[in-house]
Amino acid sequence: IFHKVYFPDDTDEAFEVESSTRAKDFCQGIANRLRLKSSEGFSLFVKIIDKVIAVPTSDFFFDFVRHLTDLIKATIRRNKTALPQLTYQVFYMKKLWSNTVPGKDHNADNIFHYHQELPKYLRGYHKVGKHEASEIAALIY
Repeated sequence: IFHKVYFPDDTDEAFEVESSTRAKDFCQGIANRLRLKSSEGFSLFVKIIDKVIAVPTSDFFFDFVRHLTDLIKATIRRNKTALPQLTYQVFYMKKLWSNTVPGKDHNADNIFHYHQELPKYLRGYHKVGKHEASEIAALIY
């Protein structure tokens, strides 16, 4: 089964996934195709309705998605609201940043690091000097 995966740089690609594919194998396959130096710190996330949930690396991908949709359906039924069409999206993003060194992996910097951190810079979560701020502004522009 080909499954579409979305990335922080607003791109997406289809990846082949089998019923026996674990999340860690799916992550490794994505990292290989994107030519990332390592899949360490990356994870799959499932966005369904207004929730984004990380897929545990040891879980079978489709089992996790099925469990998640069943759980949401049960919650909606308990609240006695109309059952909406449950569609989901799969995202591949950086989850753990502890061993990340900017500049070490050019592909990861371009696809993930810059795009995932940009909103945090714009909101002022990172303390930067005037010179760094002007460099970031030039990159954004």
